[in-house]
Amino acid sequence: MKVVPKVNTEGLYLEDELVDDTFSGIVPFYTLSSPTQSESDTNQQLDTHRLADSSSSTTDVTSSESIPAGYTVGISVPPGLYHPRFDIQGWLTYEAVYAEKLLEAQNAYEQLSKESQVSFQKLHDEWQNKPENERGDEPVYSAQTFRAPERRDPTTFWSEGLSEEAIKELTQKAEQQPSETDQLKQRIADLEVTLTQLMLGNAGK
Repeated sequence: MKVVPKVNTEGLYLEDELVDDTFSGIVPFYTLSSPTQSESDTNQQLDTHRLADSSSSTTDVTSSESIPAGYTVGISVPPGLYHPRFDIQGWLTYEAVYAEKLLEAQNAYEQLSKESQVSFQKLHDEWQNKPENERGDEPVYSAQTFRAPERRDPTTFWSEGLSEEAIKELTQKAEQQPSETDQLKQRIADLEVTLTQLMLGNAGK
């Protein structure tokens, strides 16, 4: 098992989820829409987050139905982000383009392999048709190696979800709060003052 992030429909990080080690890619999770939900809100969510299913039929948006509430992302969040955001649309577009490139590479590999086999067979036939004392070493077939297109680092689809102003506000609040060391020093100072007051009180009796 492993821990992966969950995001809302805008790609903003929500929480972590425990999934199987084989989990990868992006998978939507669903929730039931409320019957009182406005038609415009529902249409906006569906238009923004539908995963290219042109064959699906139109449903009554005022009735209870399953709509994407967010996505489980099988890509770890890089460190240093205050509120991570995953580029869902960018990922889907990239995967579609990569699939096309991969198919082109596979087709090119198959074509090259066929040409290589034909060329080798011709060379081997020529070698075999020669007299034994003129053949020399038997030709050896060298199989072609398939090379898949290089993939983009998937963690680069994560970015900062907060504005610079929001980050500045957070850091300022963090700087204003005393550190654990400062808090411990203050407690020790308070205890020393209390102890001194108790000693003076006892000495005055």
